[in-house]
Order: sequence, then C-alpha cells, then structure tokens
Amino acid sequence: MQVSQTLPARRCEAVKPTLPRGMERDGFVALVDAIASSLGIGAAAMMTFRTMIASTRPSAFKRGPDEPCCYLSQNEIAHKRGVTACRIREHEAALVRAGLIEKRTMANGARSGFSGCGVFFGVAIARVEEFLCLRDEVEADRRAHARLRGQRSSHKRHLKGFLSELIEHQGRTAEVARIQQKFAGWPAGQALHRMSLEELQKHEAEAEALTISASDLLHETHDRPLENERSYLQDTTQDSNEVTCNDPVDMRGVGKPTHSTASGPQPDGHVHCLEKQDGAVSEAHKSKFIQNLGGGRLYGLCSEEMRLWLDIERQKRGRLDFHSFVIAAQKRLPELGIHPSAWEEAVGLLDEDAAMLCVLITDAKVADPEVTILSAGAYLRGMVRAQRTGSLNIMGSLIGLNERSRRRY
Repeated sequence: MQVSQTLPARRCEAVKPTLPRGMERDGFVALVDAIASSLGIGAAAMMTFRTMIASTRPSAFKRGPDEPCCYLSQNEIAHKRGVTACRIREHEAALVRAGLIEKRTMANGARSGFSGCGVFFGVAIARVEEFLCLRDEVEADRRAHARLRGQRSSHKRHLKGFLSELIEHQGRTAEVARIQQKFAGWPAGQALHRMSLEELQKHEAEAEALTISASDLLHETHDRPLENERSYLQDTTQDSNEVTCNDPVDMRGVGKPTHSTASGPQPDGHVHCLEKQDGAVSEAHKSKFIQNLGGGRLYGLCSEEMRLWLDIERQKRGRLDFHSFVIAAQKRLPELGIHPSAWEEAVGLLDEDAAMLCVLITDAKVADPEVTILSAGAYLRGMVRAQRTGSLNIMGSLIGLNERSRRRY
C-alpha cells in the first residue's frame, strides 16, 4: 500500500508544469497580460489575477514539488483590490473559463495552505507555449492595425490635396461632390483605433479606392504634372540609370545613421542639393535634383521587393504617382521588420515625401549585398536622428544608389 501511495506522488511531481528557461513569474504575468483581451479577460479581472499571483512564491514557478497557488480567501483578495467579494467571484469565474486558474477548495469553499486548497496556476503555466504564439499573433495584428491607420492617414492627406485642386480647376461638379460626400463620411482618426482589424482593412481599401478615383479625375484634366503627384514621380521614357543634378554635389560629405546600426556605404553627398540654406526639410521635394527624377528612374533605384508593391499600385491606377510610392513604402515596412512608430516618427519630422525616400533608401541598402544593415528599423531611425542634427542627406544617398546601380549594370 505504501508503494501505491508513493508512486502517484512522484508522478505528480514529475509532471508539474514549470515555466521555460529564462522566464520568471513576472515575465509570465506580462505574457498573460499581453494576451488577456484575446482570452476574453478584461482589465478588472486581469488586476485580480495579478493580485492573486503576487501572493505566490516566485520559486514555485521554476522548481520544487508544489504548484504555484494563491491561498487568499475571496474576502482577502477583495480587500486588497478595494472591491466587493462578489466582484472577485465574477473575476475568478472568468479566469477559470479562460483557462488561467484552477480552483481547488474545500466543500465550504474555504482555502488553506495546510489542506492544499486554493487557486492554482498550473493550467496557465502549461499553456505558456500557446500563449507565446498567441502573443506573436496579437503583436502582428497590432502592427498591421498601426500600418493600416498610417495608410489611411496618407490617403486622407492626398485626397484633401486632390479635392482642393479639383475644386480649383473644375469647381464642385457632380463627381467632385460625390467624392467630397464620401470623404466627409470617413471616421475620425481616433475612431480607427476602435475598429477591428477586419473593419479597418475594409475601410482602408475603400479609402484608397476613393483617393485613386480623385487622382484619376484630376489626372484626366491636366496635361502637366500635378502638384499632388510631384513632378519627379511621373513616368518617363528616359534612362532609369541616369540621374542628373543641376547643383554641384560634394560626394565627400557624409550624413550617416549611427555606426552601430550599419556598416558599409552610408548616405553620402552634400546637403546643398537637398535643402535650402535655412535647412527647411519641407522644401526637400522641391530640389531641382528631385524634380528631374521621373517615376521610372526612381522605380529603378528601388529593391526588387519594393518594385513588386509598386507594380501592384501601378495596376490599380494605371501609372505611378507620389501616392503610389508612399503606400508601397508603408507596405514594405513589415517585411523589413520596421515598426510603424519608426515611420510615424519619420513622417512627423521629415514630412511624408522625404520619409518615403528614407524608406526607399533603407530598403535598397538592405537588398544591396555590398552593404551590411544590422537592423532596417534602426537604420531608418538613424536617418531621423541625422535630420535632427542637420547631417541627413537624402540627395547624396539617392545619387549613391544610382551610382551603385550603374556599376552593377
């Protein structure tokens, strides 16, 4: 009889779930917190979970015969939380349904460390690998959501510009009024945060379609490059490997991101071609060098991956315009592992056109076997830091890309 009682105890100890190597109790709580909403756990119930787990021994999550357990009564937990015991019962029921806790209590519901009764966390610890995968999915969805919000923001900026020009040249025609009416129905930026990913995807697609329709309408009425489409992004029949600059360029000047993020060729050239003497970055797109670039030539400086996105945008609208390059750059961000916040920071400081060129340059250098970029996101942020110190030189970087392209071909 003694053998039959001892074997189950050893078996129980052998299968006791523990956290993977490198994860401690607090890291486990942070993991659960990151995926709580996906499990249907609200902020209040999660606070109760944190309160209960804080009463456990951290070592129990890693080793020892005992499974982590909270022995506090519901009244004690309620006192710590500053809520009623009824609320704690509701929270515990939700946590049980979500598979985060297991309640083992005495017949009268009492909990005691002496009798081994309480709230146990082994069921959640056993799901750590599942939770890690879920966290990755949640983070991917969060980044996709941020990227779509950024694209919608770009659509809004461009559409406002298109409508302004349409009204100036055509007046409020029936088609312009239709576009205006649909545009007025767009949700505000803050409302986008409350949309599900599926809802936002649908809205962003509709916003892009409306922006393209306005661009097409404006394109039909002009026989000259559009201000909103930037003359340097119009298709051209000139050689895509030829880049000229009407201003002298000192190729010895270098505007580099931090040394820790990249090695090899960096943004080079003198800032005279990029900015006016007062350094106003909003004037960057007005450089003679940029204005002499056609869409075909800028396309030729892009990586193969960026060109795929540009080809998709070209199919949608029949040509490449400024809007095409901005949207393609944003869609390239997740493939490069660049967080949406890096794009937002670049747009906030450099304006959208210059931010797009920074992504194009970063992407092209990542694809260049002669250049070692340890982190595309860090490189892009390095360009933003360079702008803050006045050493960023987008123009020289574009010239450098063109020269390397000429050497390869």
